[in-house]
Amino acid sequence: MNKEKVWTRGFTILTLSNGLINVGVHMLTPAIPLYLVSLGALESQVGIVATSFLVASIVMRMAVNFLLAKTGKKLLLIMGVLINTVVMFFFGMVDSLGATAVLRAIQGMGFGITTTLTATMAADFLPDSRRGEGIGYFSMAIVLAITIGPALSLFILENLGFQLMFFTASGFSVIATIVLLFSEEPVIKGLSAPEEKEKPVFRWKNLYDSRLILPTFLIVLFGVSRSADQNFISIFAQEKGFANLAWYYPICTITMFCIRFIVGRFTDRKGRNWILIPGGFAMLALLITLSLAKSSGIMLLGAFFSGLGVGVLAPGMQLWMFSCVEPERRNIASTTYFNFMDVGIGIGAFSLGFITESAGYSVMFQTAAFAALLFIVLYVTIGREKTRI
Repeated sequence: MNKEKVWTRGFTILTLSNGLINVGVHMLTPAIPLYLVSLGALESQVGIVATSFLVASIVMRMAVNFLLAKTGKKLLLIMGVLINTVVMFFFGMVDSLGATAVLRAIQGMGFGITTTLTATMAADFLPDSRRGEGIGYFSMAIVLAITIGPALSLFILENLGFQLMFFTASGFSVIATIVLLFSEEPVIKGLSAPEEKEKPVFRWKNLYDSRLILPTFLIVLFGVSRSADQNFISIFAQEKGFANLAWYYPICTITMFCIRFIVGRFTDRKGRNWILIPGGFAMLALLITLSLAKSSGIMLLGAFFSGLGVGVLAPGMQLWMFSCVEPERRNIASTTYFNFMDVGIGIGAFSLGFITESAGYSVMFQTAAFAALLFIVLYVTIGREKTRI
């Protein structure tokens, strides 16, 4: 019996475009904190700017279902990518903390649209029997972007400066937009046209699904723990005088890339316990390692644990949330996943920045490690899948 296809035309184009979008976005991951520091910002102010991006993303994702009543997924996705493109172009033209925060918030609006719709459309294009495998492949485009983007960003910053780096990041979004023009609107099998086009109204059930309560809380904890290295690793390495920061991102990403070859299939066959529990321990190992880091070598060991943890938990949590709801409510599951991931990262960026200023990086990483430990405890005691282990 032949397997249903994963690499359809729609899924292939969407995966390629999403990878290009994320290269541009992740070029800003190490660059924005360094740019803000060059403007005289403190760690807490870096956290506030990161939070402005995340809050705007969250607000925009809440509006996606209502915007879809006016337009299709493809057109709305292109609009989100264009917002990203324009904002990244203008980053290099401002020289104040306030203006950078405003631009970062506007970019967050565009990114809120793109993250929600790309994940939802990917799930729509995939057959049920191979959805875990397909989401794993789809995630690899993001994994590659997390390697290429920061590494390219640091190379350009070292040799050519901030302005050209921002222009280059914008260029990747331009290419992503062109690629998207050749995509198609996904059709969810088994739904009639009226069901697909049902006009949303302002009801709680159209914003959130109560079946997602536990994974929602766990994704917040994952976001807090992830925020520690995502928002502060470049400043941490610079302050400690660690060499080879540029290697942090390739090691992290190569690890993610390798692990995601097996995550989707393993989840389809064995269940989520075999993915989420080890992923939680990997995040805990990352943060303990960074809290003890006295050399660049130890920091790079943390990069390995970061790639392992994020590479397992990001697709694993997303698949869990998709499995909790019906196909027609995947937009809500996707919105919830990305929104509460950003809530966690935002809480981390804001609070961990203040902890760093008052107590130092070691205590900050230890605080974030507590979030990873709580993730493990709650999943094992409450969320563990009972029938597939």
